[in-house]
Amino acid sequence: MIDMRRITIFAFILLVILYLGSKYVLDDGKESPTSHTPQRQIVKELDVPGQTVFNPTRIGHVEVSSVEEIKARYQQKFEDLEAKTNEKIDALFNEVKNDYQDFSEAGDVSLKDLYKKYADEGQKIENETEAAFKALYEEMSKELVSNGYNLAEAEEFKDKYMEQKELRKSEILEKALSIVRN
Repeated sequence: MIDMRRITIFAFILLVILYLGSKYVLDDGKESPTSHTPQRQIVKELDVPGQTVFNPTRIGHVEVSSVEEIKARYQQKFEDLEAKTNEKIDALFNEVKNDYQDFSEAGDVSLKDLYKKYADEGQKIENETEAAFKALYEEMSKELVSNGYNLAEAEEFKDKYMEQKELRKSEILEKALSIVRN
C-alpha cells in the first residue's frame, strides 16, 4: 500500500527545491519589475514566421536553407563561372587562329613561339578559373556545413567541374589541330 504521508513530504520537498532553484536562476540581484513592459518588449522583438516553420526553418535569427536551395543557388554561380571562362577561352582561341593565319600567310610561322605565347595565356585563364571555382566551392561547403548538411553534397559540383575542364581541354586541342592541318 502506498504511504500517502511519504508522498506528501516528498512532493513538498520537491516544490521547495523547485521554488528555491527557480528563484536562484531567475534572480540576478535586481528587484523584479512590477510592470510587464520588459516582457512585452521581448515579445515584440521575436520574429513570428508568416509561413510554416519547416520551410524555411528559422533557428534563432539564422535561416536554414534546404540542400536543394543551396545547390540551386550555387549551380547558377558555377554556370556563370563556366560561361565567363568559355568566353575568355573562345576569345583567346579566335586570337590564336587569327595570329596563326597571319603568320602562315607571311611565311613567318614559328609554331613553337606561337604555342608558348598562347599556352601561357591559356594557363592564366585556367589558374583564374581554378581560384574562382575553389572560392565558390569552399563558400558552398561552409554554407552546407553551417546548415547541418554533409560535405558530400558538394562533391557533384567538383566532379562536374573536373569533367567539364577535361572535356573543354580536349575540344581546344581538336580545334587547334584542325587549324594547323588546314
